Amino acid sequence: MNSFCSYFNEGICHSCIRIELPYSEQLESKSKKLAALLNPKDSKTIVQLPSTSSQITGFRNKAKFSVTGSLENPIIGLTGTEELDEGRMITNCPVHHPEINSLLKDISQFITLARLTPYQIKAKTGELKGLILYYSSETEEIYLRFILRSKESLDRIKKHSPYFLSQQPKLKSLSANIQPIAHAILEGEEEIFFSDQDYITHQLGEVRMTLHPQGFVQTNQEMALKLYSTAASWVKEIGATTFLELFSGQGAFSFFIQKEVKQALGVEINAAAVDRANKTSASNHWSHLKFIAEDAGKIKSELIHFAPEVVLVNPPRRGISQAKELLKEIHSPYIIYSSCEASTLAQDIQELKDHYELMRYQLFDMFPHTDHFETLALLKRIKA
Repeated sequence: MNSFCSYFNEGICHSCIRIELPYSEQLESKSKKLAALLNPKDSKTIVQLPSTSSQITGFRNKAKFSVTGSLENPIIGLTGTEELDEGRMITNCPVHHPEINSLLKDISQFITLARLTPYQIKAKTGELKGLILYYSSETEEIYLRFILRSKESLDRIKKHSPYFLSQQPKLKSLSANIQPIAHAILEGEEEIFFSDQDYITHQLGEVRMTLHPQGFVQTNQEMALKLYSTAASWVKEIGATTFLELFSGQGAFSFFIQKEVKQALGVEINAAAVDRANKTSASNHWSHLKFIAEDAGKIKSELIHFAPEVVLVNPPRRGISQAKELLKEIHSPYIIYSSCEASTLAQDIQELKDHYELMRYQLFDMFPHTDHFETLALLKRIKA
């Protein structure tokens, strides 16, 4: 059976491992997997809400590419696809937003012009390891990042970037990320900008924010809007007046939920992300919403005193880790858990079972044609 993707059919790319299945079957399979993890005993008190489906093409607003080949013929593809060494490029991926695909030819020409020698993984030679792009659909702004092994090519990028930017009106942020470790694509800490802006303006529904290239952003903008909006609707339903977000990042969940509460606080250890979140909050005149850069465990007494009526956690794939003990002590009436890894979500819910019970959950298909998805879960405190 062939899919709608020629790269998959020809064996060039296997990233979308479920693409041959009808989308309805993909969604049903994910739903059953999630139910088996979160409600294995089929409890009638736990509600599985209908799964939220995505567009099946053009849904990825963010893309990461490796760059191989030669200086004269750079090959823009995907990490780990050995066939790319034979000269195949992935420049018209059907799941990428068309604006990403349309920019790749010009990027290829810029790579040659600025003499950004593609990195050779086996030989560990060359400079350009990869590209990261994000296209914001509503503002029509793009950021582009070159992942480089060293600073050797910075002067050449600087020399040629003014003309490149002038030819790409949607490209608002152009940067190089320095990553000397021998991996194909893995971001380093240092980001060097060649554009006037070090961010793009990002719009999600009614929420307008600044998006920094090093900040986390969901790859599927349509589904991100549905995810954040659903969390806000749950807070409204609860009737909470105080809200706390842990692992708040650049603040997207808080931006949507702030309109439903009187006081909102985000806690995030990344100071740069907190600075950007506070700037967005200030620009929107949300005086009741603030973010602090701190390890939540070190300000436990302040968070307990804040007494949030609902806590939202949006942790990395590994789960909430030590934050479980903090949640038990904050003793909030409700927890909303946003997870990109259902297995660790299930483990964390199990470890909280003496304090919180699962009320409902919902699947958001952020990544069609793969086994991955996002989950939003609502937990209620068990009365002592």
